[in-house]
Amino acid sequence: MKAWRKPTVEPEDHLDEIPVPKSFDASLFGRLIAEAKPHARLFVGAYGVLVGLFALELAGPWILRGAIDGPVAQAVDARARHADAFQSAEFVHDLWFWATLYVLCAGATILFRYLEVAHITRTGQTVIADLRTKLFRHIASLDLAWFDKRPTGQLVTRVTSDVENLSEMVTTGLCTLAFDVVKVVVAVAVLFFLHWKLALLVSLSLPVLIGVSLFFRGGARDAHRLVRARLARTNGYLQEVLSGIRVVQVFRREARVSERFAGLLGRYLEANMRTIFLFALALPALDFVVNAIQGATVWTGGIEILGERMSYGLFLQFWFYVKLLTNPLQELGERYNVLQSAFASAERVFGVLDTPPGLALAPTASARGVDARDFRGHVRFENVSFAYVEGVEVLSDVSFEIPPGSTVAVVGATGAGKSTLVNLLLRFYEPTRGRITVDGVDLREWDLSALRRRFGLVLQEDFLFAGTVRDNLVMGRTEIDDAVLSEALEASRAGPVVAGLAGGLDAPVAERGATLSTGERQLLAIARALAGRPELVILDEATASVDSATEARIEEAQQSLLSGRSALVIAHRLSTVRRADQILVMHRGRIRERGRHQELLRQRGIYARLHTLQFAEAEIRTP
Repeated sequence: MKAWRKPTVEPEDHLDEIPVPKSFDASLFGRLIAEAKPHARLFVGAYGVLVGLFALELAGPWILRGAIDGPVAQAVDARARHADAFQSAEFVHDLWFWATLYVLCAGATILFRYLEVAHITRTGQTVIADLRTKLFRHIASLDLAWFDKRPTGQLVTRVTSDVENLSEMVTTGLCTLAFDVVKVVVAVAVLFFLHWKLALLVSLSLPVLIGVSLFFRGGARDAHRLVRARLARTNGYLQEVLSGIRVVQVFRREARVSERFAGLLGRYLEANMRTIFLFALALPALDFVVNAIQGATVWTGGIEILGERMSYGLFLQFWFYVKLLTNPLQELGERYNVLQSAFASAERVFGVLDTPPGLALAPTASARGVDARDFRGHVRFENVSFAYVEGVEVLSDVSFEIPPGSTVAVVGATGAGKSTLVNLLLRFYEPTRGRITVDGVDLREWDLSALRRRFGLVLQEDFLFAGTVRDNLVMGRTEIDDAVLSEALEASRAGPVVAGLAGGLDAPVAERGATLSTGERQLLAIARALAGRPELVILDEATASVDSATEARIEEAQQSLLSGRSALVIAHRLSTVRRADQILVMHRGRIRERGRHQELLRQRGIYARLHTLQFAEAEIRTP
C-alpha cells in the first residue's frame, strides 16, 4: 500500500484566493445570523424540537433508574428473603408501568429524531436558498471588469458548492452546535446533582477530551482551504472544456483534455485524502479518551455501590448521562472541521457580496431616470480614453457625437477599439479619462437600468438562452405583447425564420441557440432588440458572421430599422455603412478619419484602402 503523504501546495492552487479563517470568526458568524433572521420562526421551531429531544434523552435514564431501584430492586430483596415477589400483583403492575413509560419515551424519541433531521435540514436549506438567490442576483449586477478577472468555473463553485457548504454552518453552527453547549452545561449540572464525586471525576477529564477534539484544527483548516482551491480549479477547467467542446473535438484533443482533467481530479482527491487522514486519526483518539472516562466512572462507581453510597439504578442513570455529556464533546472535532470548511466558503461568498454592485454613480449624481417622451438619444464622447489593463490604452482621446435620429458607423481593423465604444456607451466599463453624455447628462448620472431599456443592442455573436423563441424575444419585458413581437419580426425580416420553426414563437431553443444557424440567431437577436422599441440602436458587427443572402435581408431592413432612431453601427463589412450619416475610421484606438462614404473615398486614406481591399476580394470570390 502506498504510504500517505501530505500534499504539496503548488502556486496554481491559488490559496491566496481562499482566506485563512479564524478558529471562530465572529464577524462571519454574525453575518450568517443576519442572513438567518428572516427565518427566525424556523429556528424557534428547530430549537423547540432540540429541547424536546433533550428532555426525552434525560427522561430515558431516569425511567430506567425508577424501574431498577423500584420493582427490580424490590424483587431482588424479596428473592434474598425467599419471598414470592414475582407473583405479586404489585410487582407486575409497577414493572409494567415503568416498561410502558420507557417504550413511550423511546417512541417519542424516534419521532423527535425524525423532526430534528427534517426541521433542521429544512431550516438550513431555506436560509441557503435565499442566500444563493441573493448571491446570484448580486453577481448579475456586477460590472464586466469584475468578471474579466475571474474564471466562470470559480463563480459557479461559489454559487453552488460554496453556498451549499454554508448549509452545514447553519445546521451545525446555528442549530446543533449552539444547542450542544446548552446540553453540556445542563448535563454537567445534572451529574453534580446526582453524585458530586463522580461528576467531579468526569469534569476533570473533560479538558482532555476537548483538547484532543481540537488538536487537529490547524491541519483541518489548511486542508479544507486546499480542497476548496483545487475544487474551484477543477470546476473552472471543466467549464472551459465544455464551452469549447467543438474545438476540442475538431482538433482531436479529447484524450489530452481528459488526461488533464484526470490530473486535476487526482490533485483534488489528494487534498481530500489529507482531510480524511486527519479525521480518521482523530476518531480513535477521541474514542480512547471517552473509554478512559467511562472506565474511571465504572471503577469509582463500583466502589460507591460496594460502600452502599450509590444504588444500581443511580449508577446506570449516571452512566447514560455521562454518554449524553461526552457525545457532543466527542463530535466537537468533527463539527469544528465542518465549521472550518464552512468559514472558508463563507469568506468567498461574503467576499463576493461585499463587492460593490455595478459601477458607482458620480459623487454629485442621484440616478437620473428616463422618460421615453423626453429621451432624444443624443450621445457625445468627449476626449474619452480607456484601458482594460492599466497602462495599455485601447482608446485614446476619442471624441464624436451621435445627434438624435442619426446613424454613426465605426469601421477599422480588428483591435482598433470599435467594440470598446459599445462597452463604454452601455457603461459596462468606466472611461479612464474623459466622459460620455446622453442628452447632455453624464452617463454616470443616469439610472442604468432605465437607460439601458432605451437601447437596442445586437452583438456579433448574440446569445440565445435555452427556452422558447418567445422567451428569447420577450426577455421578461411585460410590455411586449404578440402585436409588438409581430412588428419586430417583420421589421427585422426574422418572420420567415420563426414561421419555419415547428411551434413558431413557442418553438424550443437549445442552449446558446445551437439548433439555429448563425444568420437565424442574428435575425432573432435584431428582432429582440427592436421588440423593446428602443430610441438608440447599437449594432456591433451585426452582419459580420452571416452569409450574403442573410446580409442582404438585414441591409434591406436596415434603413427602416434605423429611421428616426439614433444608431451606433460597428461594422467590419463596409457595404453595411454606406448610408450612415457619419463614418468614423479607427486605427489603434484613435479616430483617424471621419465623414460620409463618398467623402472618405475621395480622401484616399485608410477607409479608401479598406474599401478597395474588401471589394477586390468580393470580385475575386464572384464567379
